[in-house]
Amino acid sequence: MADRKVTALTELTAPVADDVLPIIDTSESSNSAKNKKIQYTTLLRNLPSGSNTTPSLGWTADSGVTGLYRSAANTLSVSVNQTLVGSFQSSGLQLGAGTPAAQLHLFSTDTTDQVIFENSDTGVDTGPDLVLYRNSASPANSDYLGNLVFRGEDSGGNAFDYASIVASIETVTNGSEDGILDLMSSDSGTLASRIRLLNSKVGIHETAPAYPLHLTTSAAGIALQVENSTNSAASAADLCLYSRRGASGAGQDNDVLSTIFWQGKNDAGTPETVLYSSIESKIIDASDGTEDGQINFKVMDTGALTTQFSIDANLLTVGDAVDIATNTSTGTKIGTATGQKIGFWNTTPVDQPAAVADLAHSTSSGTLPTPDGTVNISNAASPTNAELLTYCVELEAKLEAALARLRETGLIAT
Repeated sequence: MADRKVTALTELTAPVADDVLPIIDTSESSNSAKNKKIQYTTLLRNLPSGSNTTPSLGWTADSGVTGLYRSAANTLSVSVNQTLVGSFQSSGLQLGAGTPAAQLHLFSTDTTDQVIFENSDTGVDTGPDLVLYRNSASPANSDYLGNLVFRGEDSGGNAFDYASIVASIETVTNGSEDGILDLMSSDSGTLASRIRLLNSKVGIHETAPAYPLHLTTSAAGIALQVENSTNSAASAADLCLYSRRGASGAGQDNDVLSTIFWQGKNDAGTPETVLYSSIESKIIDASDGTEDGQINFKVMDTGALTTQFSIDANLLTVGDAVDIATNTSTGTKIGTATGQKIGFWNTTPVDQPAAVADLAHSTSSGTLPTPDGTVNISNAASPTNAELLTYCVELEAKLEAALARLRETGLIAT
């Protein structure tokens, strides 16, 4: 073959493994022995290791300081401007410098965003999405699906899981699957579920919630506080119990709207759960513009939850055989102003009746008998003047005592 310039040779655009290239072997001392050939595959498989400052494969546009190199056995690393960015190993991918402990391990001292999923779709579909898929060939109830752990150091320099979010399967049955999501935090060194989403129920300190919202605690004192910091005289930290018949169904007379229950155990051999008291609200009149409501206060009375006090729109009702007891240390007022009125036995209420004066009397001579609570009449058909006088004195004493009691209770004016 005639000698030709390299530029005059036919270009090979699809090299294969056993194609060869000419090469100068600098390890040979004799010039005659330096000219050799090397297979294309051998060349590609015998790159120098390089380093982060001098990558094995680089780009002239970056002065050769950005490229690929072998940082350790079976480790392919990426260097950008002489700085290690990440490495691929048999165990996975690491970003940044460090000793990886997972298939994907990110090392950084940066305090800005480290992982961002960005999606520019303008449609109504979801995105960006992050899916944790436990692709098990034998899924079963109570299988864990994924765990998001928040780990830090303790004062002894030990790695500790301070909080986590854990997903698991409750029911794996096709068509009736139920899931569990636990929000966990550490308390005195123990990581445990504090909020659990169990199918359609939410438990707070409760791993088996029985209601849409179920709070359980063993601590004494306040278990639930609703706090509002609005700087206003308006009502705040309100609690609204809203009951309705469907999305737009009209309320009806005697609909029970909601009930607050107080529940405890009795002292049976196997203690039973008992509703000891409740406050119930209901509709009395649902008519538009003339609505009336009612609140019933119920307590357990000899084994039955009974309404003992009821407030209607214009009526207060005390249950049968219910006594009204007031404090014994100071007086209790019924009404605190002169315009307030009270009536008995369905009569029209009136202001406090006027004062009734004691009987005034005088004697020109002699002395009236002293009342002692007794009257002795020897012959009722013909009593003596003295006996009648004693009788009148006793009647006066009793009447004045009754008037004094009426004044004491405020039923008549003083």
